[in-house]
Amino acid sequence: MIKKAEHMREVLFVQPAVNNGKTKMNDVISFSSRDLDRIQTPHNDALVVTLRVKDFDIRRILIDQDSSVEIMYYDAFKQLKLYDKDLAPATLPLVGFNLQLEWSVGKIILPFKARSVVKQVEFWVLKVPSIYNLILG
Repeated sequence: MIKKAEHMREVLFVQPAVNNGKTKMNDVISFSSRDLDRIQTPHNDALVVTLRVKDFDIRRILIDQDSSVEIMYYDAFKQLKLYDKDLAPATLPLVGFNLQLEWSVGKIILPFKARSVVKQVEFWVLKVPSIYNLILG
């Protein structure tokens, strides 16, 4: 019998990283030990978040530190009211989770916001099915 895992859903605090009492200029998004309260460790749960991209809240964003590029899936790209003509060429293939080569439709730089942290992020747009909207490294 397979039992469905119960997942805790809560918003964790996002703040710029602090070093020696001073805020770092690169605005790293980090989590403290307080964020691990009620989480059993070690764990291998995926970190899936909601963040703001181009003035839209994007849900189902997978955080994957092994990702070599930031990925936006084509369905999310279209929901942001963007067009193929907005894309710059991306000439290298990516190796997906299935170890198959995937060719990007193109790449685009968009504003990305997590609370007070705002960055310009280059997304490679893929036209393949996914349960996620974005993958961030």
